[in-house]
Amino acid sequence: MSGHGHRTVLHLRFVLPADGDTELLEGVRSLLENITPRVQIIEPDTAVLDLTGALPYWKRDARALTELIQLRALAILGLHSAAAVGPNRMLAAMAC
Repeated sequence: MSGHGHRTVLHLRFVLPADGDTELLEGVRSLLENITPRVQIIEPDTAVLDLTGALPYWKRDARALTELIQLRALAILGLHSAAAVGPNRMLAAMAC
């Protein structure tokens, strides 16, 4: 679990179909907001989540919660993704 003052930021990049389906993007947003309300979609294919508060709620570490999110995105929406976690947005994005 993260200690006081430590953030856990997840950077996700999805492999979206070329047609740019807006309903699919709303499906991604809905799926992610069921994990944490702290979601930012960066179009066309990226999402940034603050998992800090979600980790104790889901009783998982960052890796396990990331795997859960990726599995749900694949199973429900058919989307593959790359993911990385870091203490801030910049490091998470660089790792992804």
